Amino acid sequence: MPTPIVLVHGLRVGGASLHRIAQAITDRPVLTPDLPGHGTRSTETFSMGAAVAAVRDAVESLGGHAVVAGMSLGGYVAMATAARHPAVVDGVVAMGATAQPSRLLAAPFQAFGVATSVLPRQAAWVSMGLTRLAVGRRVATDMEAGGLALHSIRDVVDELAAFDALDAVSRYRGPVEFLNGGWDQFRIHEARFVAAADARLQILPRATHLFPLIQPVRTAEAITAFARRCDVAAQRQSTT
Repeated sequence: MPTPIVLVHGLRVGGASLHRIAQAITDRPVLTPDLPGHGTRSTETFSMGAAVAAVRDAVESLGGHAVVAGMSLGGYVAMATAARHPAVVDGVVAMGATAQPSRLLAAPFQAFGVATSVLPRQAAWVSMGLTRLAVGRRVATDMEAGGLALHSIRDVVDELAAFDALDAVSRYRGPVEFLNGGWDQFRIHEARFVAAADARLQILPRATHLFPLIQPVRTAEAITAFARRCDVAAQRQSTT
């Protein structure tokens, strides 16, 4: 049986934003759950523990084991899930998630989170306008599917600032692949993450932080190739 995949979305967007990636993975079941504070769960408060539980629930609904692939925030949630529940995670693909969280790195995002809480409507207009300028209407429409969770930015950033991603990924003994855009600002601790996880690293030249949404077919191909390697490893274990 092909290993199922749970795709985990990034900050502000919901699981629906990943629909083109999910549709391009054709050889196995795929789920794109919403994290707390996002999409259909927008009224909930985000915490890393609740996010891990959401992913764990998705894995359970797929039969109790899966590859977990996440972009940005989703990459960190994938690492946290693997560290806390290694028996149900067959492998991790973390995309745009190789900056070790810290209070210093969180500061600009916290400032934006404050602005969204003070002027939520204006912040939403600015966010949507800048996104459309940066990535075009089609990708922006994907990002807006299910609504933009600007109100959750402060909660997410506060949780991430206290999250030791390097420790989490180092404690997981399964296969890990980091998939980064060549122009992604979240590559700053890339070498440390690769060493901590003894992981594979794949760089997409001239790609930005949002490459999974901009290049969904290419992203789906990379995730599928990783999942197929997990299939082979699982088959070998079952015959030994």
